Amino acid sequence: MRIYLIGLPGVGKSTIGNELAKQLGYSFIDLDTYIEEQAMLFVDEIFHLYGEEYFRVLETNSLQEVSKIQNVVIACGGGIVKTRKNKDIINGPCIYLKANLKEIEERLLDSPIERPILARKGITELFEERKDQYKEFQTIEIENHSINQCVGDILRELNLR
Repeated sequence: MRIYLIGLPGVGKSTIGNELAKQLGYSFIDLDTYIEEQAMLFVDEIFHLYGEEYFRVLETNSLQEVSKIQNVVIACGGGIVKTRKNKDIINGPCIYLKANLKEIEERLLDSPIERPILARKGITELFEERKDQYKEFQTIEIENHSINQCVGDILRELNLR
């Protein structure tokens, strides 16, 4: 089985994905990290040097590659929903992680990760722009209140617990 996590930057996809993979005995892939390793550049460098459109092509190609792996939890980048084709590539449950926008903003302030999209838009604007796309991609929606509760909710929703 492949389990995909989608949602806004800073919602906790990597943290939740890592813990979910551990509990299931699955591999974990952070798609942005995978792209960085393949491109040998950080995401913000790709955006700066080549632009968002080029990054989205890399993202789709990387999603196709990792979607061949079995027993994996994949934390997708926040903008994975911007490319409609990606919905057809996702071949497993797609979990839309949500959290309070204020909490997300606080997490982002504490994060050392450079997020190029957020340099141009605030989290509220990004949410308004993408919320319908997240809904279109999702299999289920889970609120991220805490790591353990969120992982437990995902396992219950997927009948894996």
